[in-house]
Amino acid sequence: MTSHPIVTGLPSTHGDSYQLNTTTLLRHSARTYPEQEIVFRTIDGGWDRYTYADMFERVGKSAHALTGLGAGPGTVVGILDWNSKRHMELYWAIPGIASVMLQMNLRLAPVDLAYVTDHAEASIVLVDESLLPVAEALVEQGVGVKTWVVMTDKPLSEISTTLPGVVHWEDALTAAESTFDWPMIDEKSAYSACYTTGTTGRPKGVYYSHRSVWLHAASMACNAGITLDDGVMMLTPMFHVQCWGLPYAATMVGARVVLPGRFDLNDVDGLIDSIVECDVK
Repeated sequence: MTSHPIVTGLPSTHGDSYQLNTTTLLRHSARTYPEQEIVFRTIDGGWDRYTYADMFERVGKSAHALTGLGAGPGTVVGILDWNSKRHMELYWAIPGIASVMLQMNLRLAPVDLAYVTDHAEASIVLVDESLLPVAEALVEQGVGVKTWVVMTDKPLSEISTTLPGVVHWEDALTAAESTFDWPMIDEKSAYSACYTTGTTGRPKGVYYSHRSVWLHAASMACNAGITLDDGVMMLTPMFHVQCWGLPYAATMVGARVVLPGRFDLNDVDGLIDSIVECDVK
């Protein structure tokens, strides 16, 4: 492939120095569509909801909590979770502080997931309570994670785990402020790391830029015809290939977001009912 030199013409007056990153995307949507709903599955299998404005406050709290744990520019932070409210918040909070969100495929064998975790040099991992056995298997593999964070609605005293020195996520959020001084992140910075499943060798990582996900969100919203009048259910696992970019595309246009939580192919009938119940279209 031939590489051509970049030719500079007359400077524009279009504000092109403004960075296309996930933080500017979310701030625009929270400001423009603050009352739009986000519907999410609860631990008892029911549904609850909050707004873009509510989510933005919790994203701010999450950013404070993450920095309090030592995360910052370039830090790799892993997530072991289903398509949940907390996962959605972390989609914004982790890259929002210029850290890298490591998508951890919970379907991988422990040896492969441990390889991904260490190859990406993840130092912090947030794990849903239901997936503690997956995280504990990684510890048995000797991964170099420094901080394990459990995400649960239960108090820490009711959590049984062999993970060392776990942090309770909701306690960390309770102690955090809801407003955060968001940095202006270089759009060429990596916002997420996504690894293959290793079918032809060791898993291989791709580090997506903020610019790439911003442009992909705009392209997907346009080509799929997603608008603020739509309900968008996240059916692709959020730990897999950026959930096909749906969280970003839906948020960009202010669509109603539906987070179905944990499900598998045995739940097809229930998912169909949920699509009707939540007015997904």
